[in-house]
Amino acid sequence: MERNPLVRRLATISLVLIFLVIVAGSVVRATGSGMGCPDWPQCFGYAIPPTSSETLTWAPSKSFQEGQMILKDGNFWVAQVDFTTAEDFNTMNWAVFTKHDYNIFNPVHTWIEYINRLIGALSGLPVLALAVVAVARSRKNWGNSILSVGVLILLLFEAWLGKMVVDGNLVPNQITIHMMGSVAIVLLLLALRARNTKAPAPLPRPVRNGLLFLLLLIVIQIFLGTQTRELVDAALGHDAAVSRLNVIPSIEAMMPKIHRSFAWVILIATSFLYYLRKKHQAAVPGFGALIFAIGLEWTVGVVLDFLGLPKAMQPVHLVLSIGILASISYPLFLSFRKP
Repeated sequence: MERNPLVRRLATISLVLIFLVIVAGSVVRATGSGMGCPDWPQCFGYAIPPTSSETLTWAPSKSFQEGQMILKDGNFWVAQVDFTTAEDFNTMNWAVFTKHDYNIFNPVHTWIEYINRLIGALSGLPVLALAVVAVARSRKNWGNSILSVGVLILLLFEAWLGKMVVDGNLVPNQITIHMMGSVAIVLLLLALRARNTKAPAPLPRPVRNGLLFLLLLIVIQIFLGTQTRELVDAALGHDAAVSRLNVIPSIEAMMPKIHRSFAWVILIATSFLYYLRKKHQAAVPGFGALIFAIGLEWTVGVVLDFLGLPKAMQPVHLVLSIGILASISYPLFLSFRKP
């Protein structure tokens, strides 16, 4: 199977940008900025979002373009045409924004969400180039074409789902699907990079199976963590004054308990993988970093649980989980290559 250095480089660039999207998304969740831009793909009807409430305030002799928004009488209003305001507010030029009832403007939240969207849009460029290059050389490597087109389709789906999440005012189940879609993109890009990298020494079957099993557990744990985060968001609501110390105990659903208990399953599986690696003297690339990351993830999880979910630790928790996912899946994908 022919290796394509350009495909490998584009896959690497795409991975870096997707990783930044996940980091930005985690900051959005931790800071409650998901509705910082109430519309999509623009933000309050602007290509570059406002930095102060003055932009969203109605005033006489003020020019607006179609689609731009104001906040008036507890509602967002959308300009229906390009016009300049008269001395009195004329509802004929405006329509109440009805896709959801969220009506708060916070410039910090707005720009956090905008940066998240901007990085997401930028990530589409190398992914598109990756698909074009892989398909152009599909006769020599159909696997590259299938994986790269799969990444592109998933990224487009993620963009569409992002719009649905905003239009639905952060619909819980859609947020989980959004996160798992990002996980799928990361896995496909890692598989694509591995396909175009020189194969290392083969791994013994027990070690390979151990990696595969641990990868499955990590994907499940990310799903459980996302569901737990949604329950936390529901408990906190949009009120920043709500105490975070007792949020987890106040949630009656079993999901947070399952998420916490499942961490022990992962720890046991990791210990068994360590045993298999020692027994078969297998060289697993990045195994030391994987063990360190899992230990650090445990520490962060304990901090989150006992210190009331400090906002700064939440992105760290998610970023570490994606790092662990990559540390397991990449050597696993490499092991399927023939030297």
